[in-house]
Formats: sequence, structure tokens, C-alpha cells
Amino acid sequence: MWLRRDGSFWHEGVQVTHPRLARAFRRGVRFAEAERTFVVQVGPFRGWLDVEDTAFFVDAYDEPTGEIQLSDETREPLDPATLRSDPDGVLRCTVKSRFPARFTREAQAELFAAIDSEGEQLLLRANNRRVLLSNLS
Repeated sequence: MWLRRDGSFWHEGVQVTHPRLARAFRRGVRFAEAERTFVVQVGPFRGWLDVEDTAFFVDAYDEPTGEIQLSDETREPLDPATLRSDPDGVLRCTVKSRFPARFTREAQAELFAAIDSEGEQLLLRANNRRVLLSNLS
């Protein structure tokens, strides 16, 4: 199985287009510590996963809590210190304390809507606070 940069799954050269199956694959991405590789776990099925760019995607940003929702449907606080922009202008951050994640367009728009600028500084509204975004200035 192959996870492309755009978040699509491919199996034996064919894109997985069935919405429920694609969602199950996104939800089932795991890092197998013993094998030191990513896998997809859907019920009893477990398959190796080749990852083109990132295994996790940020699907949403929640300003009231400062949390992000990930493609595996878990939520965690966004660590603003890890937020950065890649050469293509796509936001990225670190999730699960060690893995890179790529923002979807929707999540990136939600995050941008929660950013204020004061002079040269960018401040992210999160959990009733404003946090300096030093990596994006």
C-alpha cells in the first residue's frame, strides 16, 4: 500500500476511491515500533505502508481548544513551536511527539483564520491565548 503526498492511498497501482475504505485507511495508519515502519490496520487486516511524504495529516484546527484533528481521527494540542511552512507554502507541524504532519487545505485555512498580525509578529489564537509564531514570521 502506498500513501501519496496528497493523502490518497494506492494499492497495486490503483487509487483507493471508495470513501469509506479510504477513511478507514486514514484512520488505521500506525507506526509499528517493532518493524520501525508505518502500517495500515483495518480490523484484522494489517498491511505495510510506503509513505511518500508524511503518514499523518492535520485535518482541522480548533481555535477554542488549540487542538488539531489528525487524519487518524485523534486530537492533540498543536505545538506552535513546531509549526513551519514548506517550500510549497504548505504548513507542517510535529504530531505524536515525533512525526511530521502536513496540513490539508481546509485545516490550513482554519489555522490562518486564527492568526493575528501585530507589526512583524504573527500571533496564533489558541485556547483563549495568543501564541507567538516565531517559525512563520
